[in-house]
Amino acid sequence: MFVTVLLLLVTLCAQEGHGEERAEAPRSGHVSVVIVGGTGDLAKKYLWQGFFELYVNQARSGKTFSFYGGGLSPADAATPVLFEILKAVSCSKDVSQERCALLKEQFLRLAQYRQLKTQEDYQDLAKHIEQELQQEGITEAGRLFYLSLPAFAYADVADKINNTCRPTSKAWLRVVLEKPFGHDFRSAQVLAAQLGSSLKDEEMYRIDHYLGKQVVAKILPFRKENKKFLDPIWDKHHIERVEIIMKESLDVKGRIPFYDQYGVIRDVLQNHLTEVMTLLMMRLPMNLSSSEEVLRNKLQIFSSMLPLRKNQAVVGQYQAYQTTVQQEMNKMKDHVSLTPTFAAVLAHLDDAQYEEPRCCPLQAQTNSVLLWAWQPSISSNSYYYVQTPAEQKEAYSELISHIFAGRKNSFISAENLLASWGIWTPLLDSLASSYPRIYPGGADNRDLLDIRVNGRDIGYNTEVVLISPDQMGGTSTNSFQVMQGKFRSDDMVSAWAEELVERLAVDIQEAAEAAVREGGVFHLAFSGGSTPLALFHRLSLHHFSFPWSHTHVWMVDERCVPLTDPESNFHGLHDHLLQHVRIPYYNIHPMPVQLNQRLCVEEDGGALLYEKEISKLVNGSSFHFVLLGVGYDGHTASLFPGTKVDELGESLVALTESPVKPHQRMSLTLSAINQARKVALLVIGKGKHELITQMSRVKDNRDKWPVTGVKPVDGRLVWYIDYDALLG
Repeated sequence: MFVTVLLLLVTLCAQEGHGEERAEAPRSGHVSVVIVGGTGDLAKKYLWQGFFELYVNQARSGKTFSFYGGGLSPADAATPVLFEILKAVSCSKDVSQERCALLKEQFLRLAQYRQLKTQEDYQDLAKHIEQELQQEGITEAGRLFYLSLPAFAYADVADKINNTCRPTSKAWLRVVLEKPFGHDFRSAQVLAAQLGSSLKDEEMYRIDHYLGKQVVAKILPFRKENKKFLDPIWDKHHIERVEIIMKESLDVKGRIPFYDQYGVIRDVLQNHLTEVMTLLMMRLPMNLSSSEEVLRNKLQIFSSMLPLRKNQAVVGQYQAYQTTVQQEMNKMKDHVSLTPTFAAVLAHLDDAQYEEPRCCPLQAQTNSVLLWAWQPSISSNSYYYVQTPAEQKEAYSELISHIFAGRKNSFISAENLLASWGIWTPLLDSLASSYPRIYPGGADNRDLLDIRVNGRDIGYNTEVVLISPDQMGGTSTNSFQVMQGKFRSDDMVSAWAEELVERLAVDIQEAAEAAVREGGVFHLAFSGGSTPLALFHRLSLHHFSFPWSHTHVWMVDERCVPLTDPESNFHGLHDHLLQHVRIPYYNIHPMPVQLNQRLCVEEDGGALLYEKEISKLVNGSSFHFVLLGVGYDGHTASLFPGTKVDELGESLVALTESPVKPHQRMSLTLSAINQARKVALLVIGKGKHELITQMSRVKDNRDKWPVTGVKPVDGRLVWYIDYDALLG
């Protein structure tokens, strides 16, 4: 029976076995470890602890180490932050307190912070490593770069490593990359090509932390150790289907800007659960220690998978999700997100492996794998029993030890990555406009998410009433074309939202190309909030001809929260645009709202620091293009009614107060905005109709209606207003 097989697997795969891969020890010598993004959240939570455990385990091996935390911040500001993180690392229980204290002291002495922003910074790091090797008279074993960065920065940093930081001897180079590795097949293909121009595939380690989990890591050893028991029943006559299930007990609060763009299939099924599926279904390698054979057998699974069709998937969304989206992304109450938080997908394998060996002639048979994932967790009776490892090991620590040993079994190859996206992208495209079934979560779901398998298709057991697009407020986009006119004596472009965003994207690209032809650089300032997200999406999808390599991206305003906070304007810009385009890392200029571990404290001089950066890089402090929105109260940027904008004088950047949380903001002033060559005011949605009506009547009053103070001195103001806002 299938359940017997699965019970056996889940119960025993956590046990230690003799078939575990054993790699040769790395060559002796010195190893330099560089975490780029070394003071970020991932580094703080997992990476430094993992590298400390590596150091502890290698302490008696004769190898020597140097550890570098890299980042964009200057060393004097970031060094104290790094060492607070390093002080928090801990030893396992089998290390005595005295020895642990000594190892921690040595680890801290071997670590330092380096600013890694420009190519010169990377050159300085390389010179420092070479000098250290010469002074100590030691040979170099290798250099390990861990890119704890958003994916948009990978290509640029990989170029710098390739050009300046390769070992000059025969030492190895290993560069670790965090997911997501693209959004679909095309973006993954572009990212792979960009990285391939700087690094060899054997030098890249694409991490999926699920492969570092102990239970997952023991699947192949378990299969091999129990081969004589499993082989006779590992076929279509004994296994009805394999089910791979992930239940997440937490909701997605705090990461909506990422999650609403990716959804459960991209976030979990395409990577984590697909990897588990390949380990369960692949042909068992003759040699588990052979990375090449393991990866080759994984790749064969994708070639045997039949295409995924729309009727092989069902999707759902937990009831509170819409409210969370509206809160975290400043969406109107009538905004509808189709992002699924639950998915069940039935995949079929067409492989002769699952036919009985004694049947001749051998014919390929279709077998199925059902992948489930959802959040928040659904309460249900379980027939599965899980044995947890006696000694819990953190997944990142395990994978770091594999990287050091040069073991690639637990990492994603470029071929496997593209093969996986090749399977999942058509399904994602076909589900893009599907309405997910709403479920309350927990026991209240009852049978709402129960599914039925009918041949090669799956569906929900029960029918529910679906809301049509018309009932959701959908409107035909064919009634009007793009039209031009005047609004408040300035130029106006109007259309349905989709065409309007398309037109605005084209206008921005034309401005960029003109600026680059004229002066070799384009300075673009983006406002925050939910209004520009559709524009970000459009630019990220059609970015290949945009001159990103010559573009500097600035912020119009920022909330006084850490840049990693979902409420950060930069966080939204990064998730929806920057991580999908190839823009030099040092051309991105987030506002310095956090200095000295404090947020928007006036004496820290963050506003003045940003103003100096603008004055230094932007000719005449005149941006080529500034994108603004308008709030219901007439505010623009983070200039709110009552700000007394005239008192800001000629300053370019100021700290301001918002009537809604978070109250503190940093913003460009009207002086900075009005020096721009072109300013676009984007207004979208029926909810803005009353505002537009008022704006058409009110006189200029910068204190009461700050947006009326937007009047470029030598530039041009254009209102981009969709028909919903203009006509109601």
